[in-house]
Amino acid sequence: MKASFPRIGIVGAGAIGCTLATRLACSGHSISLLARGAALQALRRDGVRLTDRQGHHRAAVAASDSGTELGEQDLLFLCAKAHDLPALLPTIEPMLGAGTVVVPVVNGVPWWYFLGEGGRFAGRHVEAVDPGGRLAARLAPPRLIGCVAFVTAESPAPGMALTTNPLRMVFGEPDDRPSRRLERLCALLASAGIEARASERIRDPLWTKIIANLSSNPLSVISGATLEEIYTSPDLHELVCDLLHEGLRVAAAYGARVELDLPGFLAHGAAMGAVRTSMLQDHARGRPLELAAIGGAVLELAARLDIALPRSREIIALARFCGRRQRPIGFEPSSTPESTPWPDCTWNSPRTPSSTAPR
Repeated sequence: MKASFPRIGIVGAGAIGCTLATRLACSGHSISLLARGAALQALRRDGVRLTDRQGHHRAAVAASDSGTELGEQDLLFLCAKAHDLPALLPTIEPMLGAGTVVVPVVNGVPWWYFLGEGGRFAGRHVEAVDPGGRLAARLAPPRLIGCVAFVTAESPAPGMALTTNPLRMVFGEPDDRPSRRLERLCALLASAGIEARASERIRDPLWTKIIANLSSNPLSVISGATLEEIYTSPDLHELVCDLLHEGLRVAAAYGARVELDLPGFLAHGAAMGAVRTSMLQDHARGRPLELAAIGGAVLELAARLDIALPRSREIIALARFCGRRQRPIGFEPSSTPESTPWPDCTWNSPRTPSSTAPR
């Protein structure tokens, strides 16, 4: 698998970026991680760290805030927030070679949604996540492989990730055709202990994730609720169901096949446990919220087809208001004790741990 993608780069050292970096590095791959600020300092000092269902892991990575220093990559995972990517494009450019495969691991509606699929809006860009279409112009098929990450993770400290749930990722070509590189990508992630599968209709699982985000992320900012609380609270039940139904209407209008059993979906969301959404984590730290990708882009797609989303619009507006204020008083991100041991790459491949088996 090393020969398939000898040079693997990851852009962004948040919870998802650190999870991928640690898993891949501990399975024997050399990883280049584009980071900045406190995360970059931590990576250079301590390596990348992950606490998951198998224990504590640490690995050395090549970390820099310069794409030029890291150089061209064969495979590049974009794990930065969707709203940061347009500004990051000049920094990423030196990491893009003629054959670089780019995998955006982002929340919400991706900028590539209308690229490669044909249809009524073929070739359009999603303005909410790609103002002016800069990303669509530079990061378009055939360079791209679509990705839907069903991963719940937190970043309790710079350069560190924490996850208590299985890791699952779905990949697909934007034109929904099978490909050899798609098979190689799935095999790479599977060798690192991540459940990975290829989809012949990547926008179907994408809409499942979009709807899940729409029903939980903005609401978590307003309420401070965890996933378990959002999907079990009687006070939130009607609101959550309205958000889910509105998301389903938009998905259906764009031809997605989303089989969503409402009780089963709510039970699955609750089973994630006392996990804070990524948007709630950002709000707690005073960071910009991913409302453009998770909320604004859905509203944009709905508006193109004259679909009203009254509940979603209200909740997104409230979350935007909360995002302009300070984080909730008394709310602190979860942390990992300084005394936690961090053995070097205690988990290794090619064995796939039983606790990451499909749920």
